[in-house]
Formats: sequence, structure tokens, C-alpha cells
Amino acid sequence: MRSGRHGAARPPIGVLVRQDRTDFMLFALIILVALAVMAVSGWTSPAFWLSLLPIGATLVLMIRRIDRLSRDELRDEELL
Repeated sequence: MRSGRHGAARPPIGVLVRQDRTDFMLFALIILVALAVMAVSGWTSPAFWLSLLPIGATLVLMIRRIDRLSRDELRDEELL
């Protein structure tokens, strides 16, 4: 039989965010700066539409980081 993580629960997202707090604070800062640019420039400005790119990229990076942290957490539990 294969060894796998049948039924292994992933840790809560809050626990993962607390483990790597600096990365998530930087992600939040990127999003806040992009939102500030959007608020100042107005929706007719190209800066408004270009600031959507870092927001989307940051959201993707956050999801990937959470996935990586949860995989590492599960891998550490298997070693015990």
C-alpha cells in the first residue's frame, strides 16, 4: 500500500500566517500602496488600472505561500 496523508487536516490559516508574519505584512503593504494609488489617481487614470496588477500578483503569492507553509507543516508532523 502507498503511504499518504489520508485524512490529514491542514492547519488553520491563522496559525500559518503567524509563523511567517513578516511575509504577510509585506504582502499587506503592497496591497495597501496599490489601493492608495487607486484612490488618489481615480478610475480614468492608467495608474489605477496598472495598480490592479500588483494586487492580483500579491494575492497569488499569498495563496502560494499559505500552501507552501501548510505542506511544510504537514511534512514536519509526518517526521514525528
